[in-house]
Amino acid sequence: MEYTAIREKRLEYNISQTKIAEASGFSKATISSWELGKVVPSIEDIKIVRNALSALIHDIDDGLSDVRKKRITKSNTTKKGLPKVIKSSDEYHKLLKVTNRQDCAYRDTLTDLYKRAMKAKPKDSPKAIALFSGCGGLSLGFAAAGFNLVGHVEIEESANRIYDSNFVNSKLLETDVCNITAEQIQEWKKEFGDIDAVIGGPPCQGFSLAGKRDPDDMRNQLFKYYSNIVSLVHPKAFVFENVRLLTSMKTSDGRLFIDCIFDSFSKAGYHLVKRELNMADYGVPQSRERVVIVGVRNDIDKDFDFPKVTHQTDTDVRSNFGFQKQISFREATTDLDFLESGEVSADPLHWSIVHPEHVICWLKDVPEGCSAHDNENPDLRPPSGFNTTYKRIKWDEPCSTITTNFSMISGCRNVHPAATRSLTIREAVRAQSFPDEFAFIGKWGDIRKAIGNAVPPVFAEIIAENIKSQILSK
Repeated sequence: MEYTAIREKRLEYNISQTKIAEASGFSKATISSWELGKVVPSIEDIKIVRNALSALIHDIDDGLSDVRKKRITKSNTTKKGLPKVIKSSDEYHKLLKVTNRQDCAYRDTLTDLYKRAMKAKPKDSPKAIALFSGCGGLSLGFAAAGFNLVGHVEIEESANRIYDSNFVNSKLLETDVCNITAEQIQEWKKEFGDIDAVIGGPPCQGFSLAGKRDPDDMRNQLFKYYSNIVSLVHPKAFVFENVRLLTSMKTSDGRLFIDCIFDSFSKAGYHLVKRELNMADYGVPQSRERVVIVGVRNDIDKDFDFPKVTHQTDTDVRSNFGFQKQISFREATTDLDFLESGEVSADPLHWSIVHPEHVICWLKDVPEGCSAHDNENPDLRPPSGFNTTYKRIKWDEPCSTITTNFSMISGCRNVHPAATRSLTIREAVRAQSFPDEFAFIGKWGDIRKAIGNAVPPVFAEIIAENIKSQILSK
């Protein structure tokens, strides 16, 4: 068997050079030099590598990794790299019905959340209004906890289309929070009665490291409109979510934005608590660090305590303190067809864009948790960027933060653990803890943006349940 045949078999089973090296006893540099044709291996060397490869393939065929081999037959290659845009929730659910449904406990958990959210609410259910509602992550979690989402405000037309497709009973009250008047809010009160909670996460790009962190960015001033609306709606509680780096951002005159936010809502008549947290600690299969602020109306003699962490990675901590194991990317996506670059599945959101061949060449032998920048061969390293880019996530950990650019293979930790491609929309949806039944419609770029900006519904439900039990209960 020539070494080219060994390489082809290795690639067929997605076995990295590193794994071949470990199994055969040769260095990765030696394996690389053989595959690049720089050095010709001896017949005895080829025999050793061939035996090592056979053993690895046997393990794959007998183990969990054979999902790749089984599923690859269910995919086909796209001609242009983009499936047809989904225009309605009816079309989305029709396509979802023909999706092959492998067993997946995590998916079933999300389906149960969806059923709770869509269940008809009794007349005496607590009512909520969503500001900066986006596609509805916060709203879905609150609906699952029993809140009746009566209205929402969102400026992005594409996000509104997704929201309206899923929350058919919620009324679009206004598109721009800056335009809402006291007279409009009085009309809301007449229509809906008392509102128990206002929820929302103003745009985070102005505070994020991904942006310019410009103190004068208009988006950084939207909290003032939020607090004004809260002062007029006068809910029992409100929820404010944003990126963790909000807490370190300063205004042009040197004040911390977080202090300005606290002052603004305090003047509106609320006492506030905040928590910097990672949503992976609450059962979301994604490391997503955020700051959450909960405000309680001053005349309500109750304080809000953030829910305790439920999930941890450390085995000893879990066994000693009763935590659950954090949800891994593998657990969240175990039922999805294995796809390579340019392939699609029956699932309307599970398909891969076509990546350039030279990028695939950089990444195909990169082990999970590593970057193409780590390649020993300098010819296989990207010419620019950091070692967090062109980087694979790990199968058995929560994935990295889902941002709006999760489909960019050159982005920060956006590469699949085993396939040589970026994450699919379905994988990002699962990582954000949206149920498969939640309809994402519209242009693909708009859907990605909505997903990256959303609050994970699993976490939102936990916050909502605690507001109900701590603040709204009699």
